[in-house]
Parts: sequence; structure tokens; C-alpha cells
Amino acid sequence: MAWERWSREYSRLPAPGSRLPALMNSIGVDVGGTKIAAGVVTPEGRVLEEVRYPSAGSPEVLVENIFRAISEVRGGAEVGGVCLAVPGLILSEENKVVFSPNLPAIQGVRLKDELEDRIGVPLTIENDASAAAWGEFRFGAGSEASHLVFITLGTGVGGGVVSHGVLLRGANGAAGELGHTTIHATGPRCACGNRGCLEALASGSAIARRANEAAAERTDSALGRLAATRKVLGEDATKLAREGDEAALSVLEEAGTWLGVGVASFVNIFNPEVVAVGGGASEAGELILAATRREVHLRARSPSRDLVKIRSATLGPESGVLGAAALARDASGGYVLGEGSGGRT
Repeated sequence: MAWERWSREYSRLPAPGSRLPALMNSIGVDVGGTKIAAGVVTPEGRVLEEVRYPSAGSPEVLVENIFRAISEVRGGAEVGGVCLAVPGLILSEENKVVFSPNLPAIQGVRLKDELEDRIGVPLTIENDASAAAWGEFRFGAGSEASHLVFITLGTGVGGGVVSHGVLLRGANGAAGELGHTTIHATGPRCACGNRGCLEALASGSAIARRANEAAAERTDSALGRLAATRKVLGEDATKLAREGDEAALSVLEEAGTWLGVGVASFVNIFNPEVVAVGGGASEAGELILAATRREVHLRARSPSRDLVKIRSATLGPESGVLGAAALARDASGGYVLGEGSGGRT
């Protein structure tokens, strides 16, 4: 009974025997450091319409562009709710972001107060990585699981956790900051101000930094020759690694190793069935994940390590829009697209 009460508190499941509302479409809005992507999504996870707007500018411009994106993508369609997936630490009770290093214009803005009356349907605010985790849980790599850890490797490292089919939000909505787990106490400085965060060692930015360092150390490599002409990017390391450049391969293996150190802890703590890795840097695939799996096998404990599957996320850049849409709430507090994974209700 304790679990039943907890589950209803956090996922607001309808009471047994109650009539389930008819499912409707919802709108998911993924607000990033450079763009706003909004889409109308069906209960089956199909994106019917999608638009993009820039996210640069003042807080007032940002709010207006979010409103324009929602209005344009909605058109005349009937939707049951909208969810904004935004980067940074969120105070759920106040519906505002208190810290967002990659989009400072959104900090302190009470998004629900600014937008809900204007759009005319219930508005939900969620962390962007948590929304992407929910997207993979509902429609992607975790659609057959009840316990999922999602990690996104982009400019930074984000994450989200689903346990017993419930998205973990924490006491005030700030849970899931997996990228700021310390995995090397004296490691490089992270954007958050700490040292040795997972983000500082395994993100796309970290890969680019190490690629330039490796290029300076191994000037005779393809990575070194490229660095002689311009600054090396993370995607350059992936491309050259695929072509067999040893310096580039070592950079990605190192990133995968650090990722594995972090994932091993997550496996021990959360005992997930699936760890899904997404984001731009994850396009390196097995060049990173092979080292990650090796490290997890060395560091995680049985039986958790024997159960978990570490795989690439499957939704790509759509995970944010799909996850946000699946987290949109209606006026009664229920999910517009229904509960459960894989579109199950």
C-alpha cells in the first residue's frame, strides 16, 4: 500500500475503477541553448507537426518565441496540454528555472505564469534531460522496461531516471543531474564550478578539449595535422576515429571510460534494466560505449551489472519533443498521452 500511495503522488494515476479520460494529442516544446522545437504529438508517439524558433535573446524575447512556437504548431488542432522541457535546475513548485548555464535568459522566469493563460491549456514545466529520458522510456530504447537511466552527451551531460515506471523528480524537482556527479575529485573544472564532474570528462565539450590536447601531444597523427589548420571539434574526433586514427580513438575510449565510471555508480544505485545514451556525442556509438560497458563490468556489482543493457538511445533529436509531449498534463492532472511505457495506458 505504501508503494501505491507513493506512485499516485508522483505520477497521479487515476484511482482503481475510475473512468480513464479519452486520450488527446499534446504539444511538446524542447527549449535548448540555441533553438526552440515544438511539436504536436499523438498518444502513439507520432509527431504530426513541428516548428523551430531561435532561443537567443532577452527573457522577454525568449518567452514570446516560445508562445509563437506553440501557437504556430498548434494551428487549429485540439490539444489537451503543453509541456515545456527546459535546461537547468527547476523549482517545481514555482515553475521556474533557478540555474541554467547554457540558457541564462530563462533563469528566474515564471514560465507557467507567463504563458498558461495565453495558450489556453494546462502548461507543465520539466527539465529537458528528464523529458528526453521519459521520451526514451515511452517510445524509444526503454519502451519495454520499467527501470531506465538516460544519459545525454551534448555540450554538457544531462540525465534522467525512471523507476517502477515513474520519473524521479526529487523533493523540489531538481533530481536527475547525473552529469554533475563527481567521478574524479581533482579532475578538470566543470561549467557548474565543481571539479571532476561527469560532464567535465565525458561531454561533447570534454571530448573536444581532450582532442585538442591529444593533437598537441601527437602532432604526427591525423588529429594533430587537423589541429595545425584549425581548432578540433568533438565531431572531428569521431570522424577521424572511424577512419582509424589512433589519437582520435584514444580520446573517445577515454571519454567512454569516464562515462563507464559514472554509469557503474548509476547501475549500483538505481538497478536499471536499461541505460540509454543519447545526445550528439553519442553518435560515436561503440567507439565510446565499448569502453563504457567494460568499465561498468569492472566496477558495478552483481546482480545489477548482469541485468543492465547499455545501449544507444533511439529517438535522436526528437527525444525532447516526444518526452515533453508525453509529460504534458491535462486539467485533471493526468498525462494527456496516457500513462506507461511504449504508449501503454
